[in-house]
Order: sequence, then structure tokens, then C-alpha cells
Amino acid sequence: MKIRRPSPAMAVAFLALVLALSGTAFAAVNYARNAGAVDGKSAVGSGASNKRAAGKLVTTRAHGALKGKIAKQYLDLSGLGRGSNSTFGRGLAVQDNQTLAPDTIGVVPGLGTLTASCFDQNNTPGREDPATRLVFTNQSGAGVNVARTVGSGAPFVAALPNAAQTDWTITGSNTFELHIERFGANYFVKGVVRQEGRNTADASCLFYGFSIAMT
Repeated sequence: MKIRRPSPAMAVAFLALVLALSGTAFAAVNYARNAGAVDGKSAVGSGASNKRAAGKLVTTRAHGALKGKIAKQYLDLSGLGRGSNSTFGRGLAVQDNQTLAPDTIGVVPGLGTLTASCFDQNNTPGREDPATRLVFTNQSGAGVNVARTVGSGAPFVAALPNAAQTDWTITGSNTFELHIERFGANYFVKGVVRQEGRNTADASCLFYGFSIAMT
């Protein structure tokens, strides 16, 4: 049987079919290669080196206490404030007609120390009326700026020389705030003082709150 040579029209149609199929195959390979990419960027797992992660998306941590968070090695935190925070809470039984020794609430390296003491402000034996005295001592080696408030009262704002103290007394239950600043370093305390068992023989001072130090 004699095989006929394909007509020019058939040759053109066959060539077009081959090119179309080749384009589809290329698109399929390209899609598979970029599957899962976002805006054309592939992802690397948490823990990949910074060199390998460059220009790519980074997954959050899959396990542990930091599950769901970006590892710190991929974050540029330069220029941001550095600091620490802490909490405090203490109940102190007042002694009849006495003042207890100061209890340290917070120590800020480079700035100073904040203490609280509980005392009985009622001289009648067996009837205790607890009050709390708070004292900040400047131990920075230079003057600091200080601001403090009790409840919604007017703030006290002043400069505090080195080794000097600023103190205030809360005679009942109230909130207080303290802000210390020196050369850009800041220390902020927000606390609560509460009387317990007033006018009984078993009264106490309760204070709690938190502090933030920023440098």
C-alpha cells in the first residue's frame, strides 16, 4: 500500500498540535515546581539557616512552647527597646501598734529599689488599721526623674538626687503608679494596695502589681 505524503495543511495542523501539547507539559511541570508558593516565593521550615531562608517564606514553629511563632533568628529587632518585666504580690500581717520591716517589691539595676512596709495607724490596742508606706531609693549614681500617683489624685513630679528617697503612704485601699527615668532608661510600676481586716486584731496589708524596665 502506498503511503501518501501529508498535505501542507495536515503538516501545519500536526505541528500546531505538538507545540500545544509541549506548552501544556511545560506549564504542568512549572506548576508542580511552584506548587505551594505564595507570590512566587517558596517556603522553608523553621530552623533553616538565614542564608537558605533568604528571599523565601519561613514557616512558624510546629512544636514546643513557641508553637505557631516565628523563630527570633529571622527577626531584626535592632533599634527596638529592650527590657524586662516582673510581677509582685505579698500579704503582710500588721503587728499591733508597730511598723513592719520594708519588703522589696523590685530592684532595677542602674536605677534603684522600691520597697513597701505595713504599719498600724490605730493606737488602740487590739484594733489594727493597716496602712502601706512605699519608698523608692535612687541608687543610680546620679539624679533621676520621678513621677508617681495614687488613685486618681494629682501626680507628684520631681527630680530625685542620687541616694535620695521618694516615699508615699496609702492609708486605705487604692492603686498607685511610679515612673522613673534616667538617660533614656525607664522603670514603670503599676500596683494595688488593699486593707484586710481593718479594726480587728488580725489585720493585714496586701499589695500586688507589675513592673516594666525599658532601656
